[in-house]
Amino acid sequence: MANKDYFDSQTDLTASKILFYRKYLSSYLPKVLMQYGQCFIADFFCGCGRNGSEDGSPLVLLDVAKKILESPVLKLKQPNAEIVIIFSDSEQKRCDDLKKYLQPVPGVKILGPYCEDFKDIKTKATAAFQNIAAPKFFFLDPFTYSEVGIDDVKELMKVPSAEVLLFLPTFHSYRFVKCANEVGALKDFLENFTERGCADYSDINDFNESIRQKLLKHIGLKYVRSIGLDDGARKNALFYLTKHITGMLLMNNLVWKYAHDGVTVKAKRETEPTLFDLSTITSNFKRIKDLFKNYIKEKRRLTNIEIIDFVAQNSFVTKYAGEILKEMRKQGVIDIEYKKSDKKRGFYVADNHWDEELATTIYRGDKNGI
Repeated sequence: MANKDYFDSQTDLTASKILFYRKYLSSYLPKVLMQYGQCFIADFFCGCGRNGSEDGSPLVLLDVAKKILESPVLKLKQPNAEIVIIFSDSEQKRCDDLKKYLQPVPGVKILGPYCEDFKDIKTKATAAFQNIAAPKFFFLDPFTYSEVGIDDVKELMKVPSAEVLLFLPTFHSYRFVKCANEVGALKDFLENFTERGCADYSDINDFNESIRQKLLKHIGLKYVRSIGLDDGARKNALFYLTKHITGMLLMNNLVWKYAHDGVTVKAKRETEPTLFDLSTITSNFKRIKDLFKNYIKEKRRLTNIEIIDFVAQNSFVTKYAGEILKEMRKQGVIDIEYKKSDKKRGFYVADNHWDEELATTIYRGDKNGI
């Protein structure tokens, strides 16, 4: 259950969480609606709709949906575009409060808010979605880490064309990891959600990576991304899960835009990106750069599709991958073979080439110690 004061104001940490929710939906919804004409979004911990004077996730979703459905381009391509939204919460008062804020939006069908336990509404939703081809997006923002288990997330990801954005209050778990054996709920969380359990983690990022690895392996996915949220006093995280590379590329771009190290968003910093790109001097950038170069050495030959997939899986961005390839080519350690006579420039590792094989990068050997 949420603290009774939780909805009285919006903290910096919550603002960062809502920022990513808004930004991702603003990019995700136009793409899926243009292709499918319909999508489903479920917010199973919707709350009362507002945090003090600020909009919570339900009202942010409706605001984004309204703007997108008003697009002349979308109306031309998909004149009957529809967004189906499911709201639910375990407390009746929160559902009643949310109803007061909900206003009709053309093209949006609202189901709920239902006052139901998460596991009950999840079971009903997954059964209903099994034979629907349109994309589904599940936003899970539980009030405590014991309300959602990893098998709940796995069940949601079994739904066709599903994505999940999961918030976990990981800082509390990380701080008390050494006391886990004395706290049953915490011990259960660590055993359930982390690959290494009650281990000696080097920092919160190491802890979040253990969760990411567990999600990847337990659910059987290629694409899972953690997004650290840091307000100085607390450091929690979002976890994004998808089965499609385009979603992962989109989320990676957003994280690197708002978190200069590609890992953690500083909640008390300005929400808009800085004018200067500091990403290339961070330790995480250097780590992924070394990983990428070693991957090229190991494989010897990589198509542009394989490179883009590597970028997606490793929470990187294709812009930086292209810059690294340009540097390696200048140093004479790689060559490029092209597949088409009319496309013989560059590396073709931009996001939009994820399914189009146009070039092969060939490693030529360790020159100058590269």
